Amino acid sequence: MDISELVFTSFGPILYNLIFLVLWVGWIEYHYKSERSIVRKYLKRYFQNQFLLYLLTGIIIIIIFFLLFTYANANTDVDDAITSGVEAYLAGHNPYQQDVVIHHLPSGIKYGRYHYFPPDLLIYSGFYLLLDGMLTFMDAIWFVPISDGIFAFLGTYWFVPLHIFFLIPGYWILIKIIDWPHIKLIPFYFLMVSPFLFTNSMLMWFYFIIGYYFYEIKDNRSVGMVFYVFAASVKYLVGFIIVFYFYQSIQFIWRESKSNSFRSLVKTELSPYFLGSLALILVSLPFNIIDVIISVFLYQGDIAARGEVAQLVGPLLIEFLKLFHMESMYIVSVILILILSLIILKNHTTYEKIIHISFLSMFILPFYGTELFITLPFYWWFKEGESLYSEE
Repeated sequence: MDISELVFTSFGPILYNLIFLVLWVGWIEYHYKSERSIVRKYLKRYFQNQFLLYLLTGIIIIIIFFLLFTYANANTDVDDAITSGVEAYLAGHNPYQQDVVIHHLPSGIKYGRYHYFPPDLLIYSGFYLLLDGMLTFMDAIWFVPISDGIFAFLGTYWFVPLHIFFLIPGYWILIKIIDWPHIKLIPFYFLMVSPFLFTNSMLMWFYFIIGYYFYEIKDNRSVGMVFYVFAASVKYLVGFIIVFYFYQSIQFIWRESKSNSFRSLVKTELSPYFLGSLALILVSLPFNIIDVIISVFLYQGDIAARGEVAQLVGPLLIEFLKLFHMESMYIVSVILILILSLIILKNHTTYEKIIHISFLSMFILPFYGTELFITLPFYWWFKEGESLYSEE
């Protein structure tokens, strides 16, 4: 057993929960103590020290890539799921209707349906066709065929070049949002995105950052919400952010309805959510919307169905329920925890609700949700980072 397998399997659940507990406590200390925060003080010192910036960032990136290439290739099946789903779709099958997607379990290979919404499948299918066409063209003009060699080298990670391409427009969008000196932003940019090059979390991040740019920076809520919905359709943590935006809109309508036109308020406040939902419905129609809902949306809440094609390990709640053989209580437990959390957080700001519920979700999801963490640091930077990290 190598070190990465030891870390991710034997000690995985303990380390997973401990890491997010430390991060959560750190954010609480950072946010609520303001300038008196120890975390804030050390972050300032860290960002002002060029040597520490590059030394620590370099070390962390090396560790991340080491774990990725020694563990992810052998112990995850996201690449096989994406590849089998795309190839089945391009072969004329409906992956939301037929069991054509490969899942690796300790008991062996099992086939299931595609469990991400069509904005995920369509992007990857389009790139698959583009890459195949480019390589076919290159084969035709070169004396020696190269497509077989490239596909053999990339294997089921053929979509990684697309993710690398996303880094370019993603960075351009990011510098429109965060007022950081480039030399300080670049290392952390790659630090944050590099772990997700091998999963479709990169696509979620790309949609999310476009959505944030339009929603918060350009004040185009309709376009921003479409991309938020697409991001949430890939990885669902972004859905918490949409829920809180919606909750905020309802509060605003209720508060302003006495002094303004109720119909006008509803149209202005709720139209972005309608357009976002409509966009998702439109791209789902070719796959039969009912099949998509069953294969994706309902699947996420069915712990028994998830257990058939994925290992339920990691987060505190599922480990606790497994310990007492109470997996059937998962959905009820999640609902009760979220309701209790919203009651406790009722007087907090929308931003605080988003961060607290996002961290909480790491402990109640039925699977390792580390890839979902990508929305948290970016949202943190967007909301509070500019005034702190742009200081010279």
